[in-house]
Amino acid sequence: MDKKHKQLKRYIENANNILVVSHRGPDMDAFCSMLLVKEFLNIFFPSKKIVVKARQLPSFNIPRMHDIERVETIDEGEEDLIIIVDIPDLEFVCNPNETLFSTKKDIVVIDHHQKISKDYKLVINEHRSSASEQVIETFKQILGKKFKLTKEIAALGQYGINADTGRFLYHTTTPNTLRLFADLYEFYPIDLEEITYKIGKVPQESAKIVAHLLENINIIKDMAYTYISLEDVNQNHWKKSDIGKAVTFVKDNYLRFIQGVHWGFTLKPDIKKENIWWVSFRSTNGYQDVNEITKSLGGGGHIYASGAKLRYDKKVSVDYVLKDILTAVTKHTS
Repeated sequence: MDKKHKQLKRYIENANNILVVSHRGPDMDAFCSMLLVKEFLNIFFPSKKIVVKARQLPSFNIPRMHDIERVETIDEGEEDLIIIVDIPDLEFVCNPNETLFSTKKDIVVIDHHQKISKDYKLVINEHRSSASEQVIETFKQILGKKFKLTKEIAALGQYGINADTGRFLYHTTTPNTLRLFADLYEFYPIDLEEITYKIGKVPQESAKIVAHLLENINIIKDMAYTYISLEDVNQNHWKKSDIGKAVTFVKDNYLRFIQGVHWGFTLKPDIKKENIWWVSFRSTNGYQDVNEITKSLGGGGHIYASGAKLRYDKKVSVDYVLKDILTAVTKHTS
């Protein structure tokens, strides 16, 4: 066991109450990695009280999903240790007005993104395919010969890895990813086709937003982008969750699948907070490194999948934000 995993084991052993959280609008890997941490801790450290908090639940049934405490705000509780998964920073977990944001309690990060975490007590990030893979490999290190699989761990691991590797199509998939998935599948097989079908579903309310995003597509050389303006949101009374699912659907299923297009981005306003916009890039293996672009915008992620949160000190139009993004794109592609 290396130094970092020994440190994590000590943090767990010394804690009585542990809070597990992930980023806003958790995707399948975020849900699964949170629940994997809780499952491992419940089995191998049964004296600890483990709480998982999120603002929403998964869109379809996964093991232990009802162990998630659904909350309106992510605030401090009785915890003396906080474990963040699938994101490098509390900034992406909670808002400044929520008490967890300024917590002084010990924080451990278990992540897989390229964006560097702040100076927390401990960061475990071996840049694996997914947070789910990282969590399982982390507990393999901590538990050694005591490590064992359960049906819940095997299923959650498969759900998370499958989702974040795009069914093993993304460059982050490694031989270890495939070996681990094979072990999980052998222990408790899941239906990949059914999972992909369920994850790929979008609500009926998102369909009109998908159509709007497709109408707004612009193509510059081998890059495509589309967007939603704040006026679009207000005029149509679109909900945040429906916007998020529509944007994800278009980003993952359309942008890079137009003939001659290899990469691109989506842009949407934050409808809960003023003067904040979210840009998300996707690229294809061997083409544009989008992480460098988002880093220049204050964000980060992976080489071929990355995003940024854009803040302004006044109300700005979607065209104004697009100009900033396209300036960054030009700088890193010229």
